[in-house]
Amino acid sequence: MSAILRADDLNDFIMPGVACIKPVESGKKGSGEDLEIQIDSEGNALEVTKEGHERKLDKAQISLSDCLACSGCITSAEEVLIAQHSHKELLNALETDGNRKVFVASISHQTRASLASAFDVQIEAMDKVLIYLLKNVMKFKYVIGTETGRRLSHIFTTLDLQNRSPHSEKPLINSTCPGWVLYAEKTHPFILPRISTIKSTQQITGHLLKNIVSKDLGIEKSQIYHLSVMPCFDKKLEAARDSDVPDVDCVITARELVQVIEELNIDLQTILKESVLDNTDIYSVYRSSSPPGWYQPEQSWLNNKGSASGGYAMQYLLDVQQRHADSEIITIEGRNSDIYEHRLVLRDGQVVASSAVVNGFRNIQNLIRKLKPNHKATGGGISARRRSRKLKEDQTGDQGQSNAVVDPSKCDYVEIMACPGGCINGGGQIAAPADQNSKDWINKATTKYYNVPDTEYSDIQLYDWVKQTVLSYDIEMDRLIHTTFKQIERPTDTTSIALGSTW
Repeated sequence: MSAILRADDLNDFIMPGVACIKPVESGKKGSGEDLEIQIDSEGNALEVTKEGHERKLDKAQISLSDCLACSGCITSAEEVLIAQHSHKELLNALETDGNRKVFVASISHQTRASLASAFDVQIEAMDKVLIYLLKNVMKFKYVIGTETGRRLSHIFTTLDLQNRSPHSEKPLINSTCPGWVLYAEKTHPFILPRISTIKSTQQITGHLLKNIVSKDLGIEKSQIYHLSVMPCFDKKLEAARDSDVPDVDCVITARELVQVIEELNIDLQTILKESVLDNTDIYSVYRSSSPPGWYQPEQSWLNNKGSASGGYAMQYLLDVQQRHADSEIITIEGRNSDIYEHRLVLRDGQVVASSAVVNGFRNIQNLIRKLKPNHKATGGGISARRRSRKLKEDQTGDQGQSNAVVDPSKCDYVEIMACPGGCINGGGQIAAPADQNSKDWINKATTKYYNVPDTEYSDIQLYDWVKQTVLSYDIEMDRLIHTTFKQIERPTDTTSIALGSTW
């Protein structure tokens, strides 16, 4: 676990169980030798034979794969001991493999906004700093933004929704938040058929990036080291789902990137000042830092409409709206700022498509209760007042928003994020200083995020490009686009259950 993580950094998460169990394997199975475990004066564990021979034992480690296979805890990944994805691991890789591997990086929009907000510079200036640090100081070959992968995730999500059977259960729920997905796999397997199998921005970006660089440079994908800079520690768990050559070798957050800069003794303030005064066209910087085979590289640093978590709910309706010229998208606020609904409404009031945003575990749990099989409303069903409101809503087609009731369980699609406020408030973002209000701090980063201009991608051209890329680079389309989920069995060991129940 990163040294910069503390329990008081976290909000609205479910605590881990104490029963984090991994069997320890013996290195001398079946030897029949009498062994004793002792601790030396420096605290090291020793294996001691009858004859007095000593062997220092390796420290037990819990890998991300172990975490994914275990149901001892229900948590976002901030409390999980992580070995493979940390700023220390990145520094070790740069030191040991710097001359043997090609290093590439992708940087999320939320991370860029958080860093720009923390250092009080424009996001374009921060982009120049990040690209300079990674390419010139840390010797990365390529650095890209993540909008290309994100837009492809949007496009294939819409196609998935359009191609679903009319008898499929609604809503379809996105899978871009690893904390939410892991929570569903461990505690609510009945919800898994509703979760979209379309991969997240991080994973689509990683798979494309490795395949393109591999072919362009004529090297194996195993010789490419991909760093992903994300707003959330849970993205480390998502990267660990790959079973063969990983699409993402290391995930660090904005906080961890700052720690890397400090440990490398980089004079960040001087670089920041130079970037602010640098008049180089930012689009030319974006192009020069990208692989030659990357599609419209400057566009991958731009943004899209919708939430600060990627805008999945809004983008679905914008895609559908292209087939309904005489329509508008209205937004209806829920009981708190972390739950709201978008509806695509025709002039006659008919709702032709709907989506919702649900952030934070409290709101997620309320949605899950409604989607649970055989769920029945308590207290004799909805009140007469709510029935009247719902009837009027159905009859008027939501013309009057004051009469609309937000109910994500009835939508076509739901964008779920475990963090309150969504990804812009991810656990790995730069935290507010002690003398500043945390809400104001997040709002500042959110403003930076929305200041990034929207992309001008042609979806048809982007879709044609990815189809051509799949053919040219021998990429398996299903491997690029789809992921899978599985129920994680609960522990049956009574000791583990007893320990886990103490939280």
